[in-house]
Amino acid sequence: MRSTTTAGGWWQHLVLGDAVRLLALISVVVAAVRWDGIAVALFALVLGAVMVPRAVGAGTAFDVAWCTSLLFAGWAAQLEWYRAVPWLDLAVHLVCTGLVAAMAYRLLARADGPRSRVGALVVTTALGALAAVLWELGEGAGHLLLDDEIGVGYTDTLGDLAVGVLGSMVAGVVLAVRAPGARAEPTADAALPTISVVVPARDDAEALDRCLALLAQQDLAPVEVIVVDNASSDGTADVARRWGAEVVCETTVGIPAAAAAGYDAARGDVIARLDADSRPGRDWVSTAARRLAADPGLEAVTGSGVFHDAPRGTRTAVAFGYLGTYYVLGHLALGHTALWGSCMAFRREAWSAVRHDVVRRDPEVHDDLDLAFRLGPSRRVALVPSWRVGVSVRSLRGRSQRRRRMNRAWRTLRVNWAVTPPWIRWRDRWMRDGGAQPS
Repeated sequence: MRSTTTAGGWWQHLVLGDAVRLLALISVVVAAVRWDGIAVALFALVLGAVMVPRAVGAGTAFDVAWCTSLLFAGWAAQLEWYRAVPWLDLAVHLVCTGLVAAMAYRLLARADGPRSRVGALVVTTALGALAAVLWELGEGAGHLLLDDEIGVGYTDTLGDLAVGVLGSMVAGVVLAVRAPGARAEPTADAALPTISVVVPARDDAEALDRCLALLAQQDLAPVEVIVVDNASSDGTADVARRWGAEVVCETTVGIPAAAAAGYDAARGDVIARLDADSRPGRDWVSTAARRLAADPGLEAVTGSGVFHDAPRGTRTAVAFGYLGTYYVLGHLALGHTALWGSCMAFRREAWSAVRHDVVRRDPEVHDDLDLAFRLGPSRRVALVPSWRVGVSVRSLRGRSQRRRRMNRAWRTLRVNWAVTPPWIRWRDRWMRDGGAQPS
């Protein structure tokens, strides 16, 4: 148990990168007071970007380098330092593109990407080259649509691309030198936790049928599948029973009540959650089991997804934009990683500790975000980008649907911030970390 700190003593646990993040937040405020909307958008973009190392658990040195470089780049653009110092633009492209390439490679490696030294060098350089091209396209769009003083042109573009690729190669060399061996995984003989899969559903028989068919094909069978029939008027319960799932009836309409009823009924060591329209891959259950078995201090994991019914060519990009925004803003609001109900898992002991605190009777609260709030900064939650499911884009179709989701988000924030404001949550997170970056 952590010893009690004296008043003000929590400042000694401040992570250096968080100090820069605070400066980024202040920069947004300064831009709103002194400059125009373009400046506010610039520093808001920087603020979102500097949250990425926190969200993915980057090391302290990388975190500080990333945050400092991006904040400097933002201020240099706003104060027109690039005009005063011609070579500064190239230096910023060199450093920032290299850091972006390194971050992209590390996220790819988490998703079981290349791990050899040659692979680290080649893939990091390729990712950096892509980032450099996207950067130049962004500058071109900004020149045409926002500010014609943004520097573009043949020489400028080639120079930026060249140093961007060079910076990525340097980052690739560093990663190659420091490339670790294969990640430690539980051996075949290691005991894996038992998994209960909970699927809340209301009038969703067709989607549920597909979901349960995929769960029946898992390489590690769950100890049970619990379908919570949330006052359905169709054949949802019949579909669940046909696939051998346990059916729990919850007459209080709303995902919070349905999900909680399923979690209460679960018997497994770990409770995994899917929505009726989730489409898990064959290793979905085993990935959750192995990830939690490999890290006994980890309380919950959450994954990513792709919109399987969005227009072709946009399915991954739209999901990345939607979930990326959710995880970044959720991290700011929570002080730690958020949970996404379409693909998440947590230890049953963690649920037992918070089951009486979660919101159950308010259908206009996001249950997954509420659960993440209740787990609190004292428990570790990890995002596993490679752990993904297919989901339907139906939740984002229509202005009224999007407005309702946004209203639910604000309501969830208000309910939970009334209990613990965000600055207290971040303070508790810093105290938990003890000055070290989260893993």
